[in-house]
Amino acid sequence: MDKEKTLTEFQKDALKELGNIGIGQATTSLAKMVNQKVEISLPDMKFIPLIKVPHIIKSEKPMIGVIQELKGDCRGFLLLLLLKDSAKSLIELVMGEKKETDTFDEMEQSVMKELANIMNGTYISALSNFLEIEIGLSPPLQAYDMGDAIINQLIGVMSQDADDVLFLKTEFVIHSEKVNGKILIFTDPLSISKILDAIKRIAEK
Repeated sequence: MDKEKTLTEFQKDALKELGNIGIGQATTSLAKMVNQKVEISLPDMKFIPLIKVPHIIKSEKPMIGVIQELKGDCRGFLLLLLLKDSAKSLIELVMGEKKETDTFDEMEQSVMKELANIMNGTYISALSNFLEIEIGLSPPLQAYDMGDAIINQLIGVMSQDADDVLFLKTEFVIHSEKVNGKILIFTDPLSISKILDAIKRIAEK
């Protein structure tokens, strides 16, 4: 399918509010981790047809992707994507030192996984708690490649199950430095229906 899923205004507002709750919790955790003031925002959130995602994510520069599988009432994968330079900037702020390398060493990978755990985990926890549905995450895995190559790995796994991807554009501001990232949630129509049904139940209370 290549037609973009449409949401009601209430569904959009609810998903946005859930994102803000999760991001607010992530901000607190990250601020403690880097011992600095952190600001995170969600300037954009929308559903994108699965087949259009590689074109939207396409980049001429390498990216680091942290992938976690969704567990419980929702099936699929959550992906945090950052350009290499953006990931290096975040890692530098956490570690307090800069490494001028094209790859990520073991310590940098460990920091990146922890950052993703905070970002992804707080968003999913907010979603799970607010909607009263069970959603968990697997331990993180990393990929370092071109953005569309990372995306195609997940499309290969989800192509038979997913029609749409929930796309969240994120902006980090740490010590006046802005870092852009993307969170993508790949899940099947049944899982999306469970989320939207839960939003509807809350609206009717």
